[in-house]
Amino acid sequence: MNHATWMTRRAKELADPATHLGPKAQEIYDETGLAIELGRSVYQRRTELGWSQAELARRAGMTQPAIARLENSLALPSTRTLLRVATALGQPLHITIGDAA
Repeated sequence: MNHATWMTRRAKELADPATHLGPKAQEIYDETGLAIELGRSVYQRRTELGWSQAELARRAGMTQPAIARLENSLALPSTRTLLRVATALGQPLHITIGDAA
């Protein structure tokens, strides 16, 4: 099995929580989903405002590459970073533990 085949197979395994690869895989799956959701939300609001990544970065006191990493879901940001971005976007930050019912 070459590296590309392994990466594709691994991505499929991680993307399907029904495979139940164990608690660590589930944790990675959940964190990835959260990072994607956050990135999409930031991108959507930024583009609604007609701002570039550089403009959002300036308003949030960050760098453009940091905004790009956030939007591209490369890592989960800290709550401090989320608060800075939410404030710059003029949006409240809501953090919920447990069901949001």
